[in-house]
Amino acid sequence: MEKNETTRDIARTQGPRSLSHAMSGLLVFGMMAGLAAWYQGHVGSSAWAQEAKAPGDPPAEPPDFSEFLARPETLASVSVNDIARSSRLNAIAMIRGKEVYDKNCAECHGADLKGSVQKHAPDLTDTFWMFSGDDLPSGGLTKYPADVEWTIRYGVRSGNQNARGNKADMLAYDPRYRTAADTKSYGDKRFLTDEEIADVAEYVLKLSGQQFDPAKAERGEDLFQDNAKGNCADCHMDDGTGNDALGSANLTQKQLFLYGSDRAAIIETINRGRRNVMPAFEGTLTPNEIKAVSIYVFSFYRP
Repeated sequence: MEKNETTRDIARTQGPRSLSHAMSGLLVFGMMAGLAAWYQGHVGSSAWAQEAKAPGDPPAEPPDFSEFLARPETLASVSVNDIARSSRLNAIAMIRGKEVYDKNCAECHGADLKGSVQKHAPDLTDTFWMFSGDDLPSGGLTKYPADVEWTIRYGVRSGNQNARGNKADMLAYDPRYRTAADTKSYGDKRFLTDEEIADVAEYVLKLSGQQFDPAKAERGEDLFQDNAKGNCADCHMDDGTGNDALGSANLTQKQLFLYGSDRAAIIETINRGRRNVMPAFEGTLTPNEIKAVSIYVFSFYRP
């Protein structure tokens, strides 16, 4: 709508039928939003199992909003992407999802979903989501609630065979810190000297918009791209922007560095490797709860 455009102007350009449909849609949306807010405010958490208010009183029955608000038990039989497309299902998923998030996820990711450097937990409200991007037509650029659901259900390096990150550890360039699996695959030799690691770190500082030594960064870029030495580009891509599907960090965004973004922290990360773990919630949460919290978290994604 243009700044000075009025409802009458829209009616003139779209016609009375279009305006009527638009107003009806807004009315229904407003009613549903209001009912969902009323439901949460008056019935509260776990409304479908509310305690009696006084001795001898029967448990309060939740209001029947079947026309506007689906029952939570219906979520399990619907794909999470389809839940996001349904006003009724999405409304109950948002209510139930916040409850599940506050109880199970906020400890690491924060009540505001902004993450925690201290707990190495990523911000869930930005554009840069690791371990996502299964959409074939867009090459993984389009994100869906199902991407979140997979991570919540199976975790990250959780021990579950379907977990994210099982095939994409960050190698420790100091062999003393390599896992047994990485040692078996890559051996126990050093690929980079301490001086070369410092040069790569300088290049990462350059990529992330920080102060850097130009000569060291130039040498570091060569090592970053060299698939026989540093081979960083294999996971972080030639331009350092990372690969969502692999879970490799976007090195151009220093706020995404979960272990610190200064020179010393980057050198430590290269030496030790990073293998963050998130637990699998399959078996801990019900299918309804997993789908609800997936919808809730996805609602904060900012493409």
